[in-house]
Amino acid sequence: MKKSIIITGILVAIAAFTVNAQIFTIGPKLGISSTNIKPSESATNFLSGDSKVSYHAGLFARIKIASFYIQPELYFNSVNAVYKDNTGAEYEFDKSKVDLPIMLGWKIGPLRLNAGPVASFSTNTDLDPDLDTAVDEYKGAIFAYQAGIGLDISKLTIDVRYEGNLSNQGTFTGGDGGFKVNQILFSVGFKLI
Repeated sequence: MKKSIIITGILVAIAAFTVNAQIFTIGPKLGISSTNIKPSESATNFLSGDSKVSYHAGLFARIKIASFYIQPELYFNSVNAVYKDNTGAEYEFDKSKVDLPIMLGWKIGPLRLNAGPVASFSTNTDLDPDLDTAVDEYKGAIFAYQAGIGLDISKLTIDVRYEGNLSNQGTFTGGDGGFKVNQILFSVGFKLI
């Protein structure tokens, strides 16, 4: 009798863990991104430069309900980009931020489609006179959005997303309009649970 109760208890615990693992997932995530500066239409003296590679690292969690899921994330995101003035002179843009996206998605087999809002908080809003010579202001917090596709392979989760600002990230000197920071992010996560 004791053995059957213990075996039943173990089977119930395994079943509960399996169900929870299918509903809730958490793990680390890291990746690279291609970042570029997009000046507003009112910016007459500055142009977008070449995209630069940046990196990001943090954590994700996923709560699955049927074919749908919600995936909050928290990660550190470096932002490196180049912009130019009308003379062709290039300026380096080098900032870092903490991003908090909340992705809503739909899972079809191993594929995922997702989109959602992102709250971004800059970790360094001070302007460097050597790097930020053409920037008047850099905002400490903004809202953005992300949209993309993902693939789950066993414990690995792979994502490719586009991130765009909903408002200007900063303004150029002399009141010459604002700019947005856009990124294409490629990341790999590992499901711990």
